[in-house]
Amino acid sequence: MLTLYNVISSDGFIAKHDGGEDFIPDELWPNFLNLCRKYGTLIMGRKTYDAVQQYGKEFSQSLEELPIRKIVISGNLSFRPKKGYIVAHSPKDALAIAPDALVSSGPTLNNFLLKNGLAKNIILHEVPAAIREGIRPFDKDGIMLTPLEGAPELAGVKVYEYSVGARDSLQG
Repeated sequence: MLTLYNVISSDGFIAKHDGGEDFIPDELWPNFLNLCRKYGTLIMGRKTYDAVQQYGKEFSQSLEELPIRKIVISGNLSFRPKKGYIVAHSPKDALAIAPDALVSSGPTLNNFLLKNGLAKNIILHEVPAAIREGIRPFDKDGIMLTPLEGAPELAGVKVYEYSVGARDSLQG
């Protein structure tokens, strides 16, 4: 099973509508790298991969140098990421490669994984900045989130960890 990970604003957004993430402090990058090390495999969508490539060499290079598997999901058969990344053409292909992994992505992939019961946990790092409107990490409707005890304390963020229950199958 998979663990979804996102940094969110204090009002629950992962990015502005234009994809901007400038409310996320650079100082949090080591927290993300530590999670990647812990899980040993990182899965991301193509848009997240593209965003990471725009973070600057210091950030993208530190991720690329991690001795972990890095999988990018893209439906584009001609997509070619940098060396060190594996391309999966669907979420199910990624799961065949890595059934247990950290997923850092946006709502499209997150919602697919939640809808299909493929994510067992969610980790959210909340920063103290509010952005008022933007992109949510996933659709909370129909999923049951149970807070997990013992979430680590990290400077500069509130850490929320949840176990994911079954989606509500009842139609209203």
